[in-house]
Amino acid sequence: MSRMTYKLASLAEYEDFFKQRGHEIACLYYESGSDEEITLKQNMESFKRLRIKPRVLQNVTSNDVTVSLLGQKVDLPICIAPTALQAMAHPDAEVATAKAAEKMGTCMVLSQHANKSLEELGAKTPNGLKWLNLYLFPNRTVTLDLVRRAERSNFKGIAVTIDNPSLGNLKRLHNQEETTVYYRRIIDSHGYGHLEKYLKGYDMGPTLQSGLPRDIKITDPSATWEYVDWLRSKTSLPIIVKGVLTAEDAMLAINHGASAVIVSNHGGRGLDSVPATIEALPEVVKAIGDRVEVYVDGGIRNGIDVFKALALGAKAVFVGRPILYGLAHSGEEGVHNILEILKSELIRTMRFTGCRSLSDIKPSFVVHQSHYAKL
Repeated sequence: MSRMTYKLASLAEYEDFFKQRGHEIACLYYESGSDEEITLKQNMESFKRLRIKPRVLQNVTSNDVTVSLLGQKVDLPICIAPTALQAMAHPDAEVATAKAAEKMGTCMVLSQHANKSLEELGAKTPNGLKWLNLYLFPNRTVTLDLVRRAERSNFKGIAVTIDNPSLGNLKRLHNQEETTVYYRRIIDSHGYGHLEKYLKGYDMGPTLQSGLPRDIKITDPSATWEYVDWLRSKTSLPIIVKGVLTAEDAMLAINHGASAVIVSNHGGRGLDSVPATIEALPEVVKAIGDRVEVYVDGGIRNGIDVFKALALGAKAVFVGRPILYGLAHSGEEGVHNILEILKSELIRTMRFTGCRSLSDIKPSFVVHQSHYAKL
């Protein structure tokens, strides 16, 4: 893929670039959803069904978009969601993404399946706010070792993925043999991040299945909330539970020690036909109130989407695929540009709606399109 240095004007243009220039399997991997991809599509479409009710003449000369996430101040409520194997987009992979996040003063969640290790990111972005995405490995020795490594590398949170008792059915990746060969080439060329050390040891072997070490089992169908209790007892880092879609699970997350929840459906890559995250967000916010912080990911493609999510109760949003589009275009600069576009679009939306700060953004600004159905 040729690298570009010129800036593009929108996330849609970066996405088009990626689809035109990216490796076919990389595009399929990043773009895929599970089964019929209903949830994947609805994550974006559901934002379009929301309408904004603006207020005018509110003196919006200046706008403050800073926010505190679990006691850590960030310069914008737009953070980076965990996405795997970023070397498929750019050789600098997660290091470039982390540098852009540090420069923008926002939070990055490092994928469990990164090409770069958490130690490398800790060393190369010492001032950036980083959380580690953690799967519930059946082998808890691996889980605990990763937590200790995150603590030593100055990560400030553990984002635990709870919605993957098994892997999703990504039908677009139909040629399994070709896909596995490509994954293997990426891992051989760029490494397998913080999981690489586990390829030897803990009775684990390097045999691949769908590009991942088969014996590093990354899903545990036997896991219960007890696993979160156990994890909570092993670290002083805040636990952010990722993968909540219902009020019931939101309350369970609080009861089992979560400091925050991320309303997420795994980017439409888990169970198909679950609700879009922006649809599930109000239910979770209503159940939780102000007991813990609520974030959301999935389907965000512009600053207007960010505004809608904040209005419906999210304290911050996490963006995944668009970050990869920017990374593929021009590495660190591309990721930085994606975040700058989203920030400027959010501020412009705030000005049009009469909001000077994030605290001014209220639920009354957003209604479903059916509100106007009688017209």
